[in-house]
Amino acid sequence: MGAHAPCPVGTFRVSFSSPKAQWSDGMFKIHGYLRGEIVPTMDLIIAHKHPEDRRPICELLGSLRAEGGRAAVFHRLIDSTGRNHRVLTVIDTISDDSGINTGFQGFMVDLTRSLAVQASKESAAAVTGAYATKAVIEQAKGMIMCSLLVGSDDAFKILAERSQRTNTKLPAVASALIEAAAIGKIRQVLDQWDTPPL
Repeated sequence: MGAHAPCPVGTFRVSFSSPKAQWSDGMFKIHGYLRGEIVPTMDLIIAHKHPEDRRPICELLGSLRAEGGRAAVFHRLIDSTGRNHRVLTVIDTISDDSGINTGFQGFMVDLTRSLAVQASKESAAAVTGAYATKAVIEQAKGMIMCSLLVGSDDAFKILAERSQRTNTKLPAVASALIEAAAIGKIRQVLDQWDTPPL
């Protein structure tokens, strides 16, 4: 697949009343499975997290289950073949009519290939760095799309608006967002940007 191919994306839904999770085909693919090979559960989801990321993610899920809300976290997972993936997961708490939290739903974006392109010396050298710059912007757009549930065009508008408002070049704005995602603060940064209505 080419470097400009879309990042794999999966959706999930988990009910606190059932051990079984609902996965889209993209979630099976990211985790290295075909649909029907395994039954996705919360235990399986946690087992695939990188050991160093497992505890903070469990703590985050516990907080969301107790308090509700939404979170975005940039972390690592290990697929069924042992390969490491760098992913962005956006999680929303599901509540019933009485306000009781009943589960989670959300998106996962596999940024592994995009990050590899960004880090590659060959791609950074190509066309005096323009190739790597595009990868950074595309990665930031994907993060905005998942965090705010908007389309590609709207995600680019948000980046461009922030660039103009702060008189900062677009790649620098995108890089700052990626750095925030790496420490699990993408949502806080987007809230601080005070993004305009779309």
